[in-house]
Amino acid sequence: KEDKSAIIKQLESTLNEYAHFYLTDIGDLNAAQTSELRRVCYKQDIKLVVVKNTLLQKALESSSVDFTEIYGSLTGATSILLSNVGN
Repeated sequence: KEDKSAIIKQLESTLNEYAHFYLTDIGDLNAAQTSELRRVCYKQDIKLVVVKNTLLQKALESSSVDFTEIYGSLTGATSILLSNVGN
């Protein structure tokens, strides 16, 4: 329980560090494709984080912004792409 609370706090902190975030499902990528995606993200100053949906939802619930519309999208293998530049 304490570990989950720490992870939620870390997610909250990470989300607050960036101006934009995007949800994506990279579950169908193989190891080489995932590695290449991480490399491209790094070069573009985008942080890629794989998260558990329930922990991400709890982190979003503590935000001052209402994210309830995206909770339905939190299924499968969710990853977050975080960036300070929106696209």
